[in-house]
Amino acid sequence: MNRPTRTDFASKAPLGLALVFLAVFVALPLLQLFGQTFFDANGFTLAAWAALAGDAALGAQVVATLQLGLCATLVSLVLGGGHAWLSTRTDLPGAGVLGPLGVAPLVVPPIFVAMGFSDLFPANGFWPCVLLLGTAHAPFVAVLAARGLRAVDGRAYEAALLLRGSTRAERWLLRAIAPELLAGCLLAFLFTVADHGVPEFLTVKGKTWHTYAEGIFSRWTRRAVGTTFAELQSPITAALPFLACLGCLLWAALRLRAHAPDRGVVKALPVRALGAWRWPALLLPVGYLLVGIGMPVLVLTRWVLGSAQKLEPMSLDYARQSFQKAMDQGLPDLLHSVWLALAVGTVVVLLALPLARQSARRWPLLELAAALPAAVPAVLLGIALIRSFHDAPVLRQLGDRFDQGWGFAGAAYAARFLPFAALTLGSQVRRQSLAAEEAGRFVARPPFVRALRLHVQPLLPAAWSAWVLVFVLSLRELDLAVVLPAANATAVRRLANAVHFQHEDWSGVIALLLLAIAVLVPLVPALLAGRRLSSLS
Repeated sequence: MNRPTRTDFASKAPLGLALVFLAVFVALPLLQLFGQTFFDANGFTLAAWAALAGDAALGAQVVATLQLGLCATLVSLVLGGGHAWLSTRTDLPGAGVLGPLGVAPLVVPPIFVAMGFSDLFPANGFWPCVLLLGTAHAPFVAVLAARGLRAVDGRAYEAALLLRGSTRAERWLLRAIAPELLAGCLLAFLFTVADHGVPEFLTVKGKTWHTYAEGIFSRWTRRAVGTTFAELQSPITAALPFLACLGCLLWAALRLRAHAPDRGVVKALPVRALGAWRWPALLLPVGYLLVGIGMPVLVLTRWVLGSAQKLEPMSLDYARQSFQKAMDQGLPDLLHSVWLALAVGTVVVLLALPLARQSARRWPLLELAAALPAAVPAVLLGIALIRSFHDAPVLRQLGDRFDQGWGFAGAAYAARFLPFAALTLGSQVRRQSLAAEEAGRFVARPPFVRALRLHVQPLLPAAWSAWVLVFVLSLRELDLAVVLPAANATAVRRLANAVHFQHEDWSGVIALLLLAIAVLVPLVPALLAGRRLSSLS
């Protein structure tokens, strides 16, 4: 009987570590939260859930959330889907440059766009919030719609065009990319309804409606004044049904993506001539990019020049003063954010590689487990982790308060953004040849070496893309930073506080530096390697 060798264990250890991470930082904290809602000092009780059922404000929050989510998703569909279609399918002027920029609004934290709205316009209420969140999450629709268009074989489209005419051929094309398009819309809806910071920022004056995510966060901030078990558990009982609904949406998005595999494209779709609409069509992608990234950059630049104060006109001298203040007061927070994002990106990719491999080849349910944190609102995930690790006896050896340190913040960020890397790498694994992997098993090499050569090396380009995505998302994360003590020292969290206390001058410098880092880190290596960014990816 053959005994397992050390190399066998070494090849299986990454998957084991990834599963342990999911269990410790995602599954167990959420299960613990759920269990705590049923037991008070006297034993089993349903008081917390009964109080939730009797909450009169709950129904209004659900309605407001659905309205906001649906309207913002429609905006994401128009902007993101339109951008992908115009830059991929048509002879739009400058499509080679505008196409890759469709993902650019993803690097801008939505709160920055909210600041831009409120600084340039009297932005307040429901519809500015719809436009802002719809623009911020349009890249999800744009990327998946472009992926669907690139996966359609042009020969099939041309056959439909010859046999059925232009109108029916376009309908057939829409049905062909519908799974990817709907998956992008579901992701945009999921992130919209889970956001509490932007609706609170834009509607804080004259507040007449609250989203469900806002209700969860307000319950969490008021928990210290709770006098009953139901009041203390109210943020948890309110959040768990929300998590169940978002989990169903995530499952639907994953199933839609699974039904849109790589079709083995031989010929790309033909480019459609826009004719007289060629130049007017530029209004959609240019307007989308101006709202998503141009306006925030403009507002931040004006802040640096002194637009937020009335004592003297905007000038370069004031900009130099703003830069000096930023170096003195905000540079440590910016460095904290960069180092945290670098570490989180590396850890997430290392965890996602074995998860993507096994979910794509053997255990499809593992994909849903790895993607579950995407459905967990950041506030709820932060609450679950703090309650699980606050003064945890097992972790006292790591320090008096493990949940106060940067290691805990990094683990929380990694848990939140693991789904993005796992899904990106899982899609790439499905495109790999099974024949090559089966042939590699006959090579006289240790299992660990074979895994590196056959499984990891072909995934390196996708792993770089996943790392960049996680790095950018970690830099712009605000909702989780609000809850975690260590993450309160990140740049985005500090900027939110600085703007609240009217320190727009130096906070604008830090925000511009943050955006520059988010753009340059993925861009510079691509340019140095001679890669041309010609498609929306």
